[in-house]
Amino acid sequence: MRNSMRKFRLTEPGMAVLFIIPALLFVTLFMYYPILQTFIYSLFSLHRTADWLHAQFVGLQNYIAVMKSEAFRGAFGFTLYYTVMTVFFELAIGLGMAIATFSVHPRLRGILRAVLVVPWAIPPIVSAMLWRWLFHADAGIFGYLLTATGLVSKPPAFLTDPTLAIHSIIVASVWKNASMMGILLLAGLASIPQDIYDAAKVDGARTWFRFRRVTLPLLLPTILVTVLFRSLWALRMFEESYGLTGGGPGTTTDTLSTFAYKYFFTYARFGVGSAYAMVIFAMVVMVAIVYVNRVKGNLRFKE
Repeated sequence: MRNSMRKFRLTEPGMAVLFIIPALLFVTLFMYYPILQTFIYSLFSLHRTADWLHAQFVGLQNYIAVMKSEAFRGAFGFTLYYTVMTVFFELAIGLGMAIATFSVHPRLRGILRAVLVVPWAIPPIVSAMLWRWLFHADAGIFGYLLTATGLVSKPPAFLTDPTLAIHSIIVASVWKNASMMGILLLAGLASIPQDIYDAAKVDGARTWFRFRRVTLPLLLPTILVTVLFRSLWALRMFEESYGLTGGGPGTTTDTLSTFAYKYFFTYARFGVGSAYAMVIFAMVVMVAIVYVNRVKGNLRFKE
């Protein structure tokens, strides 16, 4: 009996494979299968009254219809503009938060970290509804303050004016996510050895020189990873647009994600909605590949 048990004893690589199998099954079931199924749906003409078992195969026609759509071009442009603006301001504000938090006493640092995490911990749709009331033309606090101080004669239409609606969504997103960027960058600052700063001080380096020549280069890998993750989230943005404006006025603040949602659940055109979802997936994958290669190149340069 003992000899038979020894025969079936797993080697170290075998144990590793055994432990990986559950995670692999989970990823396959809940990630890869939905992506594959969505891609298959995007190749068929599927709608509410269609016979799904005998659906018409249309190949890339759904993708062609999406690309030719003026609404897609508007949503694509707004998604890119939103991504660039939010990531830039969140990085700048988050870096300032991280440096300010890192410079205080360690005991106070823990309290500030807890405060920073509050906006990010609020569910996105709840945050969007909160800002919707703040931007409300009649009952919003911002409109009241602007009229009370005499800066405007009547409350601005933050959510119904196209330009104001776009930037209102950006402001709401920056408020929510800048603190998360600050926490990630704070972790990067904490990983920089203090000896390097001490040596720079001994050499007479001023604060700005230390920041430019010491902090930024050593923090760059953390910045790149943080920007990567935030960019991926921004490209898939849904809650802020849907919760604040519903994509309006018109389709001004519709993103690719809100269009995918509307084609699925409002228009019941599942093939076109799947094509929108696959376009978002392709964009996210391409951005991830570019950033990962950039991070690898940066690390090789440092070595």
